[in-house]
Amino acid sequence: MTSTTDNRYILHPVWDPLLRALHWWMALAMMAQFTSGATLLALGNDMSDTLMGKVDIIHYIGGYAFAAGLVLRILWLFVGPPTARWRDLLPLTPAQRRIWRETLFCYLSGFRRPISAYQGHNAFAGPAYLAFFLIAAAQIALGIRLSLMPDSEVMHSPLMVMHEWGFFLLLAFVIVHVVLVMAHEIAGRHGLISAMIHGHKGFTESEHQALHADWDAALSVQADPGNETEGLDDMTSKNGDVTKTRHER
Repeated sequence: MTSTTDNRYILHPVWDPLLRALHWWMALAMMAQFTSGATLLALGNDMSDTLMGKVDIIHYIGGYAFAAGLVLRILWLFVGPPTARWRDLLPLTPAQRRIWRETLFCYLSGFRRPISAYQGHNAFAGPAYLAFFLIAAAQIALGIRLSLMPDSEVMHSPLMVMHEWGFFLLLAFVIVHVVLVMAHEIAGRHGLISAMIHGHKGFTESEHQALHADWDAALSVQADPGNETEGLDDMTSKNGDVTKTRHER
Protein backbone atom coordinates (compact mmCIF):
# COMPACT_ATOMS: atom_id res chain seq x y z
CA MET A 1 0.00 0.00 0.00
CA THR A 2 1.37 3.40 -0.99
CA SER A 3 2.11 5.74 1.91
CA THR A 4 0.73 9.25 2.18
CA THR A 5 4.26 10.58 1.71
CA ASP A 6 4.69 8.65 -1.50
CA ASN A 7 1.45 10.06 -2.91
CA ARG A 8 3.46 13.24 -3.30
CA TYR A 9 6.41 13.40 -5.63
CA ILE A 10 9.22 15.82 -6.28
CA LEU A 11 10.29 17.02 -9.71
CA HIS A 12 14.06 17.25 -9.40
CA PRO A 13 16.23 19.01 -12.06
CA VAL A 14 18.46 16.40 -13.68
CA TRP A 15 19.28 17.11 -17.34
CA ASP A 16 20.82 20.42 -18.43
CA PRO A 17 19.55 22.22 -21.57
CA LEU A 18 22.60 21.42 -23.72
CA LEU A 19 22.45 17.69 -22.94
CA ARG A 20 18.75 17.61 -23.82
CA ALA A 21 19.34 19.52 -27.06
CA LEU A 22 22.19 17.19 -28.04
CA HIS A 23 20.06 14.13 -27.27
CA TRP A 24 17.29 15.16 -29.66
CA TRP A 25 19.72 16.53 -32.25
CA MET A 26 21.55 13.20 -32.38
CA ALA A 27 18.27 11.26 -32.36
CA LEU A 28 16.99 13.17 -35.41
CA ALA A 29 20.33 12.82 -37.19
CA MET A 30 20.32 9.06 -36.52
CA MET A 31 16.80 8.77 -37.91
CA ALA A 32 18.02 10.40 -41.12
CA GLN A 33 21.02 8.05 -41.14
CA PHE A 34 19.00 4.91 -40.52
CA THR A 35 16.38 5.80 -43.12
CA SER A 36 18.87 6.71 -45.83
CA GLY A 37 21.24 3.87 -44.93
CA ALA A 38 18.43 1.29 -44.98
CA THR A 39 17.29 2.63 -48.38
CA LEU A 40 20.80 2.25 -49.79
CA LEU A 41 21.15 -1.26 -48.36
CA ALA A 42 17.73 -2.45 -49.52
CA LEU A 43 17.62 -0.91 -53.00
CA GLY A 44 21.25 -0.35 -53.85
CA ASN A 45 21.85 -0.54 -57.59
CA ASP A 46 18.11 -0.75 -58.31
CA MET A 47 17.84 3.01 -57.76
CA SER A 48 18.46 5.52 -60.49
CA ASP A 49 21.62 7.59 -60.28
CA THR A 50 19.56 10.68 -59.52
CA LEU A 51 17.67 9.06 -56.64
CA MET A 52 20.83 7.47 -55.25
CA GLY A 53 22.54 10.84 -55.35
CA LYS A 54 19.73 12.42 -53.33
CA VAL A 55 19.76 9.61 -50.76
CA ASP A 56 23.55 9.90 -50.51
CA ILE A 57 23.25 13.63 -49.81
CA ILE A 58 20.76 12.94 -46.98
CA HIS A 59 23.12 10.29 -45.61
CA TYR A 60 26.14 12.60 -45.73
CA ILE A 61 24.35 15.57 -44.19
CA GLY A 62 22.84 13.39 -41.48
CA GLY A 63 26.25 11.86 -40.82
CA TYR A 64 28.02 15.18 -40.37
CA ALA A 65 25.16 16.51 -38.22
CA PHE A 66 25.41 13.41 -36.03
CA ALA A 67 29.20 13.77 -35.88
CA ALA A 68 28.91 17.36 -34.68
CA GLY A 69 26.46 16.32 -31.94
CA LEU A 70 28.64 13.39 -30.88
CA VAL A 71 31.77 15.55 -30.59
CA LEU A 72 29.93 18.05 -28.39
CA ARG A 73 28.44 15.25 -26.27
CA ILE A 74 31.86 13.68 -25.71
CA LEU A 75 33.27 17.09 -24.71
CA TRP A 76 30.31 17.50 -22.35
CA LEU A 77 31.37 14.25 -20.65
CA PHE A 78 34.34 16.19 -19.24
CA VAL A 79 33.12 19.76 -18.78
CA GLY A 80 29.37 19.42 -18.26
CA PRO A 81 27.39 19.31 -15.01
CA PRO A 82 27.59 16.18 -12.78
CA THR A 83 24.73 14.26 -14.43
CA ALA A 84 26.28 14.80 -17.88
CA ARG A 85 29.80 13.69 -17.00
CA TRP A 86 31.51 10.36 -17.55
CA ARG A 87 31.47 9.63 -13.79
CA ASP A 88 27.69 9.38 -13.98
CA LEU A 89 27.97 6.63 -16.60
CA LEU A 90 30.15 4.22 -14.62
CA PRO A 91 29.37 2.29 -11.40
CA LEU A 92 32.09 4.02 -9.38
CA THR A 93 30.37 4.66 -6.05
CA PRO A 94 28.80 2.06 -3.71
CA ALA A 95 25.36 3.50 -4.51
CA GLN A 96 25.96 3.18 -8.25
CA ARG A 97 27.15 -0.41 -7.86
CA ARG A 98 24.09 -1.20 -5.74
CA ILE A 99 21.81 0.28 -8.41
CA TRP A 100 23.69 -1.73 -11.04
CA ARG A 101 22.95 -4.98 -9.18
CA GLU A 102 19.35 -4.04 -8.42
CA THR A 103 18.72 -3.07 -12.05
CA LEU A 104 20.15 -6.38 -13.26
CA PHE A 105 17.88 -8.31 -10.87
CA CYS A 106 14.94 -6.18 -12.00
CA TYR A 107 15.62 -7.06 -15.65
CA LEU A 108 16.10 -10.76 -14.85
CA SER A 109 12.78 -10.78 -13.01
CA GLY A 110 10.98 -9.28 -16.00
CA PHE A 111 10.43 -6.00 -14.10
CA ARG A 112 8.60 -7.81 -11.30
CA ARG A 113 11.17 -6.44 -8.84
CA PRO A 114 11.02 -2.70 -8.07
CA ILE A 115 13.17 -0.30 -10.10
CA SER A 116 15.73 1.57 -8.03
CA ALA A 117 15.54 5.34 -8.19
CA TYR A 118 18.61 7.09 -9.58
CA GLN A 119 19.29 10.73 -10.32
CA GLY A 120 21.09 10.78 -13.67
CA HIS A 121 22.05 7.80 -15.81
CA ASN A 122 21.22 4.31 -14.68
CA ALA A 123 24.48 2.71 -13.54
CA PHE A 124 23.60 -0.45 -15.50
CA ALA A 125 22.99 1.44 -18.76
CA GLY A 126 25.90 3.87 -18.36
CA PRO A 127 28.63 1.54 -19.74
CA ALA A 128 26.35 0.80 -22.71
CA TYR A 129 26.20 4.53 -23.46
CA LEU A 130 29.99 4.73 -23.43
CA ALA A 131 30.14 1.75 -25.80
CA PHE A 132 27.63 3.55 -28.02
CA PHE A 133 29.90 6.61 -28.15
CA LEU A 134 32.87 4.45 -29.21
CA ILE A 135 30.93 2.56 -31.89
CA ALA A 136 29.37 5.79 -33.18
CA ALA A 137 32.79 7.46 -33.40
CA ALA A 138 34.16 4.49 -35.35
CA GLN A 139 31.11 4.56 -37.62
CA ILE A 140 31.64 8.25 -38.35
CA ALA A 141 35.33 7.68 -39.13
CA LEU A 142 34.43 4.83 -41.50
CA GLY A 143 31.75 6.93 -43.19
CA ILE A 144 34.15 9.83 -43.79
CA ARG A 145 36.81 7.47 -45.17
CA LEU A 146 34.31 5.80 -47.51
CA SER A 147 33.04 9.18 -48.74
CA LEU A 148 36.58 10.00 -49.91
CA MET A 149 36.95 6.78 -51.91
CA PRO A 150 35.99 6.39 -55.59
CA ASP A 151 32.47 5.00 -56.07
CA SER A 152 33.86 1.99 -57.93
CA GLU A 153 35.84 0.92 -54.85
CA VAL A 154 33.34 1.66 -52.10
CA MET A 155 31.00 -1.31 -52.47
CA HIS A 156 33.90 -3.80 -52.64
CA SER A 157 35.85 -2.33 -49.73
CA PRO A 158 36.06 -4.22 -46.40
CA LEU A 159 35.45 -0.83 -44.80
CA MET A 160 31.93 -0.90 -46.23
CA VAL A 161 31.31 -4.27 -44.54
CA MET A 162 32.48 -2.77 -41.24
CA HIS A 163 30.27 0.27 -41.84
CA GLU A 164 27.25 -1.97 -42.42
CA TRP A 165 27.96 -3.89 -39.20
CA GLY A 166 28.21 -0.58 -37.38
CA PHE A 167 24.82 0.35 -38.81
CA PHE A 168 23.21 -2.79 -37.36
CA LEU A 169 24.96 -2.41 -34.00
CA LEU A 170 23.73 1.18 -33.60
CA LEU A 171 20.25 0.20 -34.76
CA ALA A 172 20.16 -2.62 -32.19
CA PHE A 173 21.28 -0.19 -29.47
CA VAL A 174 18.52 2.27 -30.35
CA ILE A 175 15.84 -0.45 -30.34
CA VAL A 176 16.95 -1.83 -26.96
CA HIS A 177 17.29 1.70 -25.58
CA VAL A 178 13.74 2.67 -26.59
CA VAL A 179 12.24 -0.59 -25.28
CA LEU A 180 13.99 -0.29 -21.89
CA VAL A 181 13.15 3.41 -21.53
CA MET A 182 9.47 2.60 -22.12
CA ALA A 183 9.65 -0.29 -19.63
CA HIS A 184 11.25 1.97 -17.01
CA GLU A 185 8.67 4.66 -17.77
CA ILE A 186 5.81 2.25 -17.10
CA ALA A 187 7.30 0.37 -14.14
CA GLY A 188 9.29 3.13 -12.46
CA ARG A 189 7.11 6.16 -13.19
CA HIS A 190 10.00 8.61 -12.90
CA GLY A 191 9.16 10.42 -16.12
CA LEU A 192 12.27 9.46 -18.11
CA ILE A 193 10.85 10.54 -21.46
CA SER A 194 9.44 13.85 -20.28
CA ALA A 195 12.65 14.52 -18.33
CA MET A 196 14.54 14.66 -21.63
CA ILE A 197 12.18 17.50 -22.63
CA HIS A 198 11.87 19.65 -19.51
CA GLY A 199 14.90 18.32 -17.59
CA HIS A 200 13.15 17.11 -14.39
CA LYS A 201 12.64 13.59 -13.08
CA GLY A 202 9.85 12.75 -10.65
CA PHE A 203 10.60 11.02 -7.34
CA THR A 204 8.50 10.18 -4.33
CA GLU A 205 9.61 11.92 -1.15
CA SER A 206 11.09 8.70 0.23
CA GLU A 207 13.00 8.13 -3.03
CA HIS A 208 14.22 11.72 -2.98
CA GLN A 209 15.50 11.37 0.59
CA ALA A 210 17.25 8.09 -0.27
CA LEU A 211 18.88 9.72 -3.29
CA HIS A 212 20.20 12.59 -1.18
CA ALA A 213 21.73 10.02 1.19
CA ASP A 214 23.46 8.46 -1.83
CA TRP A 215 24.68 11.87 -3.01
CA ASP A 216 26.10 12.66 0.43
CA ALA A 217 27.94 9.31 0.41
CA ALA A 218 29.38 10.12 -3.03
CA LEU A 219 30.99 13.42 -2.04
CA SER A 220 34.43 11.91 -1.50
CA VAL A 221 34.31 10.22 -4.93
CA GLN A 222 33.27 13.43 -6.70
CA ALA A 223 35.99 15.54 -5.04
CA ASP A 224 38.83 16.63 -7.31
CA PRO A 225 42.55 16.09 -6.59
CA GLY A 226 42.81 19.57 -5.04
CA ASN A 227 40.15 18.60 -2.48
CA GLU A 228 37.72 21.03 -4.07
CA THR A 229 34.28 19.74 -4.89
CA GLU A 230 33.24 19.51 -8.50
CA GLY A 231 29.71 20.69 -9.14
CA LEU A 232 28.43 19.31 -5.86
CA ASP A 233 26.07 22.24 -5.35
CA ASP A 234 24.29 21.12 -8.52
CA MET A 235 24.18 17.54 -7.24
CA THR A 236 22.92 18.10 -3.72
CA SER A 237 20.94 21.33 -3.92
CA LYS A 238 17.17 21.17 -3.78
CA ASN A 239 16.89 24.40 -5.77
CA GLY A 240 14.46 23.85 -8.60
CA ASP A 241 12.61 20.96 -6.92
CA VAL A 242 8.84 21.10 -7.34
CA THR A 243 6.51 19.04 -5.14
CA LYS A 244 3.29 17.74 -6.70
CA THR A 245 0.57 15.25 -5.82
CA ARG A 246 0.81 11.88 -7.51
CA HIS A 247 -2.54 10.60 -8.77
CA GLU A 248 -2.68 6.81 -8.88
CA ARG A 249 -3.84 5.29 -12.12
